[in-house]
Amino acid sequence: MQLTRYRIPAVALIAAATLTLAGCHSSSPSAGPKGGSDPSASNAANVGPVCPLTGLPQGKGEHAGRPALAVKIDNIAPALPQAGINNADVVLEELVEGGLTRLMAIFQCQSAGSVGPIRSARISDADILALLHGSVLGFSGANPKDLPPIRANSGAVLISQATYPGTYHRDYSRPAPHNVFASTTAMLRTGVAQRHSLTAPRPLFHYGAIDPSARPAHRVSMSWPAASAGWAWANNRWLRTQDGSPDRVSDGARVSATNLVIMSVDIASTGLRDVLGNPSPLDVTVGSNPVWVLRGGKLIAGTWNRPRISSPIQLRDRRGHQINLAPGRTWIELLPKPRTPSFR
Repeated sequence: MQLTRYRIPAVALIAAATLTLAGCHSSSPSAGPKGGSDPSASNAANVGPVCPLTGLPQGKGEHAGRPALAVKIDNIAPALPQAGINNADVVLEELVEGGLTRLMAIFQCQSAGSVGPIRSARISDADILALLHGSVLGFSGANPKDLPPIRANSGAVLISQATYPGTYHRDYSRPAPHNVFASTTAMLRTGVAQRHSLTAPRPLFHYGAIDPSARPAHRVSMSWPAASAGWAWANNRWLRTQDGSPDRVSDGARVSATNLVIMSVDIASTGLRDVLGNPSPLDVTVGSNPVWVLRGGKLIAGTWNRPRISSPIQLRDRRGHQINLAPGRTWIELLPKPRTPSFR
């Protein structure tokens, strides 16, 4: 079983796991997700370059050949509202210490003038970033033991606030440490300057028509030990709530997405703890577990499978058929087992 890989001693574990995601876009943070009407045409019907992380044709001011930029975003109450996440091509929510969650926002075709609050990286990021096959990771701080496995296994260029302070700035109207921000342009420029060979990522998903067997589902809710989230299908997009309240970015717009991919994941120990003594969990994204995919107000249940860190994630329904996403922005919720989402 894949979990065996994570049950080895802490020193070996830290030598073997961490990663980063990335990207960029030109619309404002308040813009709704392109592709929100759940288009079913395949990429083959698109004319011109296609953005690999959304399946959408390259738009004005976008560059489908750009490397990806992954940014770690704070996701607790003192950090809200966040900036820039509505412009991310892909957003992942992962479990961190104390039962709370943190985001990884990945920008590739899309970009944002302000992203944050930017916080620290985690070992869980390594396997996720490996999916991008070379990217830039923007973050502020990390346990020193987190960084070697990220450097060794993610293929990412690490752009920390400590090493590149000129790339970041603080918003002193917010409390520290929840006040570090940067633009995607600045972070990506700094990263590419360190490694000119970075290229665009491969697609993370397949895009196309929804399976006729998909059943209606207009609301979904889920929880972590100390956090909760919900999504509702409205106005041709999924709208997010967090801890029971509408989730909004800094300009007041609701956090939204075209697709939701809820991955059930095993949680393993890293052997590390935060400054309060809470154990640092590892969201295991190599292996196989249940998945729930929501698009266009409908649900397809199945299984995600990723045999090794170098493999892509495959989404299959219960009959073994590939699950297609709608072209547009995607949120990936990493939900710890045995927790399951609730639909209605």
